[in-house]
Amino acid sequence: MAEPIITLCITHFNDTDFILNTLYCLSKITKNPYKIIIRDNNSKLKNYKKLEKGVRQYENVFLYKAEEGFNLRGSLAHGTALNDLVKKIDTPFGAIFDGDCVFLTKDWDEILINRLNDKVKIIGTQASPGCPKPMDFPLMFAIFFETKTFKELDIDFRPQDIQKAQDSGWELREKYLATGFQGKLLMAKNTRSYKNGPFANLLGIDEYYLDGYPQIFACHFGRGATSGSAKYKKGTSFIYKIPFISRPLREMRGRKEIKKWVSICREIVDKQT
Repeated sequence: MAEPIITLCITHFNDTDFILNTLYCLSKITKNPYKIIIRDNNSKLKNYKKLEKGVRQYENVFLYKAEEGFNLRGSLAHGTALNDLVKKIDTPFGAIFDGDCVFLTKDWDEILINRLNDKVKIIGTQASPGCPKPMDFPLMFAIFFETKTFKELDIDFRPQDIQKAQDSGWELREKYLATGFQGKLLMAKNTRSYKNGPFANLLGIDEYYLDGYPQIFACHFGRGATSGSAKYKKGTSFIYKIPFISRPLREMRGRKEIKKWVSICREIVDKQT
């Protein structure tokens, strides 16, 4: 196996099917040699075992568990895991993915490497339209960066004040811009209003597009902390808001749409290989 030039970091917390989809897609469309490091943040045992079995077919994927006694949750757990993961990046380029966000364009890595320059040191997903987060700098769903600059910035991925909307990786924008660097965006279009992409029939999906490439470049399901169930409260039938019965219905819809999302991702990738 060729020496990798890219290290991809992913935190796993019960989003097993999403991550297995990411591993499949990247194995088909990544041009340069790469490795993936996954940290499990104390998922359910059945999910960990499923992922452990799934990664065995990839010789460039490495899975490990959080330290014994790790009991953090939410953004603090995610940020702590990322701090640990990025220490392991020892390649010229690095990437961080949410479990439910994946690149979908063949040679995505080569394309993004060629977009980096003396000023642009990081490329990634834009915040979803209407999201109360800055729209001018890559958000943490999927980012690709030049490692040397990234390491020099010494970013702490843990949120310091969640009440101020400081989510995982909030220092990224602040530190890159303060040192004169720029971030290039994969422009977001959400399927609540954008109906011309491959995921149009699924609700609340972010599709990402890179200038110069008309086809979809990446996609984010938007699982969140609720397996996607919360997003079905907005802009859907009243039955998804009725107390007691609404949550099971939302979760059922979420499971159905996750399967469809994975299927569409693989169809897009398979057509390019």
